[in-house]
Amino acid sequence: MTATTPLKVIIIGGGPIGLTLAQILTSAGVDFTILERRSTVTPEEGAGIAIGPTSFRLYDQLGLLPQMEAISTPIPHKHVLQRDGKVYNSYEFHLRACHGRAMAFLHRLDLVTTLFSTLPDDAKAKIHVNKSLSDIALTPEGVTVTCADGTSYNGTLVIGADGVHSKTRKIMNSLSNAPESETLPFETTFQGLFGNFPRLSLPGSEIEPGHDWECHSGGVSSQFFVGRDRGWFIIYRPLPGGPTRERIDYTDEDIKQFAEDVKDMHVTNKLTFGDVFKNVNKAGLTQLQEGAVKNRSWKRIGLVGDACDKITPNVGLGYNNGVLDVIVLGNLLKKLNESGEEITEEKVGKLFKEYQAERKEFSEKVDDAARGVIRTVTHTGFMKYLLDRWINPVLGLDKLYGSKVMGPLMAKQQVLEWLEEKNGIDGNIPWAHKGLVVTKA
Repeated sequence: MTATTPLKVIIIGGGPIGLTLAQILTSAGVDFTILERRSTVTPEEGAGIAIGPTSFRLYDQLGLLPQMEAISTPIPHKHVLQRDGKVYNSYEFHLRACHGRAMAFLHRLDLVTTLFSTLPDDAKAKIHVNKSLSDIALTPEGVTVTCADGTSYNGTLVIGADGVHSKTRKIMNSLSNAPESETLPFETTFQGLFGNFPRLSLPGSEIEPGHDWECHSGGVSSQFFVGRDRGWFIIYRPLPGGPTRERIDYTDEDIKQFAEDVKDMHVTNKLTFGDVFKNVNKAGLTQLQEGAVKNRSWKRIGLVGDACDKITPNVGLGYNNGVLDVIVLGNLLKKLNESGEEITEEKVGKLFKEYQAERKEFSEKVDDAARGVIRTVTHTGFMKYLLDRWINPVLGLDKLYGSKVMGPLMAKQQVLEWLEEKNGIDGNIPWAHKGLVVTKA
């Protein structure tokens, strides 16, 4: 590819991470195409998404902070209870003290709608739906991506943002003759029933927004987030039949049976899950994969988000981890695009290796934390029960780990280098990267 030919990124997947990358590349002046297999990039799936301080910093840089604050609810408070509703631990999350912002929760549909609707019209025109990936071919000039409908798209490189069942990953592994262990890199040990409901539909609807209620018990656990207008739940339990690396598809009957099994479990000190589920707007059941690929890229193909690193939702960092992926890539891609040099396969490969190296430490810590948390809250073994029920409430280990281990690591994560943070907030741990600093006259 000659120096006169601009960089073009083909993004596979138009979900939250793909659309976030589109926002970043639009700001960076990097051309892109999104290929989404579904008929819309704004489907209603019933799920909620946690947004952390690092993602809010990005929204501030992109000029999206007012919109994101309007559709989300800060969740600073956490309450932990037994199945009978007795609360045995309450505290404020460490995020606001450490980083200036509490975790917030929003509806997935609201997130993707905002990310899409705020793109300029010429960027929206680069998003193509009903485009199921069929093949990726490397060419001397770049890549050619072919879809199931026979259409093809040419670009400099491919970024797979197509989720845990990534077709991009499968094609990359085939082309690179990856070892068999990379064919199915994620293992499922737990499953999760999730959904949302209108807050004021609940008995005792005076329940206040801004709280995370969690039931921790042997073999089953829940998270119950209360927003301004709606709430969200996810119920965790070990996968019947034991761990697997295979894909599982669930039916409406599976959802109903799961809900029946846990209907008497308290999700707040006053409400049982049965109280909530009778008012549900939409619910789903999914396997909760865990794991990370060994290599996030090969030649001109790279992976981001759940396509390369999958954690359970307990720690609220799945989307935020993927956002950090595309921030790092955004910084590298902008530099490459403005280098004026020929964009060779070697240069693209080096870019992807820099990306993986930058993301390694934080991603591995997040993976370890999520694995530990889901096993602790479901009391997987006596020591996990002892830690959750007796040691943590007395010693405050959650807050200690968050502030002393994860906090300093989070503070080291990148922001976009070319944009200013106009509403930057610091906590007790200063941010290592500040983005563009504009000197006021």
